[in-house]
Amino acid sequence: MSATRPQTPPPSGEAAERQGPSPWGLLLLVALVALVATGHWALVVAVLGLALLIFIHELGHFLAAKAFHMRVERFYIGFPPAVIKRTRGETEYGIGVIPLGGFCKISGMTPEEQLPDDVVPRAYVSKPVWQRNITIAAGPFMNFVAAVVIMFLFIQAGGLQQPTLTVAQVVKGTPAAAAGLRAGDRLVAADGRTFTSWNATTTFFESHPHQAVTLTWRTPAGGLRTSTVTLSTRPGEPNKGFLGVGPKATPIYPAPWRAVGEAFSQTGHIVAATFQGLWMLVSGKINPAGPDGAAGPVGIISVSQTAVHQSWYPILLAFISINLGIINLLPFLPFDGGHIFFNVLESVRGRKVDPRVLERAIAIGVVVLVTLFILLTFNDLQRLFHSG
Repeated sequence: MSATRPQTPPPSGEAAERQGPSPWGLLLLVALVALVATGHWALVVAVLGLALLIFIHELGHFLAAKAFHMRVERFYIGFPPAVIKRTRGETEYGIGVIPLGGFCKISGMTPEEQLPDDVVPRAYVSKPVWQRNITIAAGPFMNFVAAVVIMFLFIQAGGLQQPTLTVAQVVKGTPAAAAGLRAGDRLVAADGRTFTSWNATTTFFESHPHQAVTLTWRTPAGGLRTSTVTLSTRPGEPNKGFLGVGPKATPIYPAPWRAVGEAFSQTGHIVAATFQGLWMLVSGKINPAGPDGAAGPVGIISVSQTAVHQSWYPILLAFISINLGIINLLPFLPFDGGHIFFNVLESVRGRKVDPRVLERAIAIGVVVLVTLFILLTFNDLQRLFHSG
């Protein structure tokens, strides 16, 4: 959501005011062509994917505001200067040259904003609290919806990866490597227990840490081999046994209605993992500046490029979308959650919050965000240079 000062109201009616592509548009087009031509197409995909999630978020605010007959002054994807813009009715639509952002400017969101008399009834601040909160919450809500849709499409296109008993990877220095297991071998049994699924093997090995087991497997040529191995422990989990192999996975394609349920389930796992990650950051279990710490825009785009090349970008995109939704619901201005918090406070108190309090809260929030952005970008660059 935007906190910029109101602009002169654009003309209303059926007529639309057009503005053709600007020099910024030509510059952006040349940059995109140059990136693709030099083999950096994954960077283009990563940036466009992030821009898509921001568009979906702002679209939620826009649709809800329009549904409640609020006046939307501007709806932009990307930050100005504008590549192209067009005024239709009372709203100016545009695409900014800086793709890492966007905004939906609704009249009356800025404290003590001066509005024409005919606009006041349709201003954000004039609407009931429940309409304001729905308008604000619609942005994060759209991010959660987008995550489910992305996961559904990913499942339909690529299927669900089901692990098999065939070994795809043998970790060096593990009991599996010492026993002579190789990629392509198929696990058959351990201590006389025949395996029927990969989950069965995981359960067995994890329940036998530091124990010797008799392992049987079949080679790609069809021969059976048996060896006694002493299991180690899983890294970071000293109570769980570890053999040291990874499974080969094969895709299965569920029916669309089952894929919908799976998409919701996978999205739920991502939400849980996000909260777990936030808690680990807050509790100090993860160093924010470390390799597993929080990432800024540079880090997100860097990881996105890797994900594009390795074909798991849709999963990352769903993860980013959920993170955008959750972070925006934090009860601090200028996050969406901050607006909801003060709306609820107004409802509880029975009177509007002093505009000066809102202005100070927004100013403090912006300073914190800018500082956090700088620190995250600095950490991102450090990680990139260190890995390089």
